[in-house]
Amino acid sequence: MTAQQTFRNTLVVVATLAAVYALYASIRILVVLLVAIIVASAVRPSILWLRKRRISEGLAILLAYGAIAIGIFTLAVAVVPPAASQFAGYIEDDGGLAERLISAQSWIQNAIYERTGATISLLEPDGIRVTVEKVIGEIKNSVPAMAGEFGGLLGDFVLVFVIGVYWLTSRDQAVDFILGLFSIGRRAEINEMFREIENSLGAYVRGIVLVCVFVGVANFILLSLGGVPNAITLGFIVGITTALPLIGGYIGAATAVLLALFSSPVHALIAFGSFVLVQQVENHYLTPRVMSRSVGLNPILIIVVLFIGFAVGGVIGALISVPIAGTIVILLRHLVIEPRKAESKPQVVDGGILLPSTREPISEANKPVIVTPETAHNTNPS
Repeated sequence: MTAQQTFRNTLVVVATLAAVYALYASIRILVVLLVAIIVASAVRPSILWLRKRRISEGLAILLAYGAIAIGIFTLAVAVVPPAASQFAGYIEDDGGLAERLISAQSWIQNAIYERTGATISLLEPDGIRVTVEKVIGEIKNSVPAMAGEFGGLLGDFVLVFVIGVYWLTSRDQAVDFILGLFSIGRRAEINEMFREIENSLGAYVRGIVLVCVFVGVANFILLSLGGVPNAITLGFIVGITTALPLIGGYIGAATAVLLALFSSPVHALIAFGSFVLVQQVENHYLTPRVMSRSVGLNPILIIVVLFIGFAVGGVIGALISVPIAGTIVILLRHLVIEPRKAESKPQVVDGGILLPSTREPISEANKPVIVTPETAHNTNPS
């Protein structure tokens, strides 16, 4: 190997390492960019609807994102104060919280004994007190870091809005630029692929939002009728965690039942029953219809993708991992699967049928046969 080749290979390795480092260092910005594009894809149909009503593009974008901002602000005002008050009460009175858990455990033991006659042993009261004190201490120590994370999350939220607005205003120019990178014969196919990806992303987000709203509101109504304290907070927890397909609802339900258990075991049973009832409606009626035009992935693949997304970008990464996986599936279908299917189909050549070629070398024995009207007429029936 010459000195020039060694120098060139070294430059390639250094450039690759620099690119990998830059990608790793900017992973949070890339996640924000992807979230902004996904949200913009969900908002774009409403903007097009407003444009048909002779509303300018700028005003249509402002109205669409303004409605989203107002909805999020209203939800935050309704949920945050009672949740913060309850959270502060638990932190200030960790001894009372431990006694509530001990009382709930005793109630469960007595209920099981009355119905089955079996005596079960759960956690020791002293162990519950020590565990609660330790957990509350760790939460107190992490409050400053949580405040910093909240500030960063708020900044990312604003950035999602800004990038989304820029994307919607320059979307057509970006598509034209991407199409210009391909030959004229493939531009229609690439444009169709881009449109399918955008529709899939938008349908997924709109479907997730509708399911989350239904689950949250339905649980809030049932919990309120059951007299469960802070029903709006518990309903919000179950609703927002439903955004994670398959496993999110169970995580939210477990959290809501545990928080309801702090008040009384009866409230925990009501929270559990509310989740089961709403989940039946969601799984058997709402989700199959709302998500029918969204990404179609195997449930096992969805779970794997969720864990990968959470490892890369936390909760936000898990949320966007499924639409990203759906986008990859669309790309594979258009660029790999469908072209191979087209290659395997018989081709018509000059009025005849040319059988698909194989990987074996062509010889007199396996040469493709072209059947034309002339050859068919001249063929001896015998």
